[in-house]
Amino acid sequence: MLRPSLVRHHGLRAAFGLAVLVVVVTCSGADGNVNPWVERGLQLAKQTGAKIAAWYWATPPAERIPSAGLVACGVLGGLTLLDRMFRLRRRRVMPNDFMKRFKDRMDDVKLERGKILDLCELNSSPASRVALAAVKRWGRSTLDLERGVSIATRVEADRLKRNVGTLRRIAAMAPLLGLLGSLLAAGRAFATGGNDWAPAMATALAPVTAGVAMAILSLVAYDGLMGRVEKLVGNLERLGAETIDAISMAAPPEPPRTAHPQPSEPPQRRHSHGPSGPARTPHQYRVDIPNAIARAMEHDEDLYDL
Repeated sequence: MLRPSLVRHHGLRAAFGLAVLVVVVTCSGADGNVNPWVERGLQLAKQTGAKIAAWYWATPPAERIPSAGLVACGVLGGLTLLDRMFRLRRRRVMPNDFMKRFKDRMDDVKLERGKILDLCELNSSPASRVALAAVKRWGRSTLDLERGVSIATRVEADRLKRNVGTLRRIAAMAPLLGLLGSLLAAGRAFATGGNDWAPAMATALAPVTAGVAMAILSLVAYDGLMGRVEKLVGNLERLGAETIDAISMAAPPEPPRTAHPQPSEPPQRRHSHGPSGPARTPHQYRVDIPNAIARAMEHDEDLYDL
């Protein structure tokens, strides 16, 4: 039996192949001629390529490096944005089919661990992994359930934030590369001299303009992706809390294990401590008084005369 994720993956590949086939068919006419729009696009591409080649051979090698860095930043930022927008879709993080079936199982009066465990293991989404962290600890204390869900949510949040910081780094690097390219071009314009330095200066400002524009776009994309990540993480935390509540109500936690009781020791008497150290336990002494001293004490006689 194929998993829904595998079926969806193969469906996307088939749809992409069908789209490419449709484009190829529509580009060629009935008589084998190329579509006018495609022909115009090819001509525009040839003209752009010729201009890039002319600029490349007319520019010194030192000025090519910042421009190549700007191009690399643009390509990397675009690929990162497309990848994150595809992976941060809500139906990919929290699939509708899984969420519906999972909530139906949770709302069931007779909650069964085996069915929920199979449902979570057959799905490979972040939502299923967060719920699986609680289901695997079925029967334990609520503190253990919360710890497992917290760890799973933190791991999934790190996965969702992967490569998003690249856009912030591009936003910091692109203006610097553009400024470096502009300074090199301006230096070359001043070095050549002549009365036509104004057009050269206008051309020299192009790299810094491109770098600032790229930084603005990268920051906007970074803020948008981080906002989406925070929203998805909040939904995962809410799902984990609902799973913990359902499991806690369905299966009471195991009683804590206690050690064997030890025999109680007799209480010790506490005594005050004196200045010379702790006082000893008082003992009773029996003193025998001679008969003569006893008779003298009875008749109030002087004991020193005895």
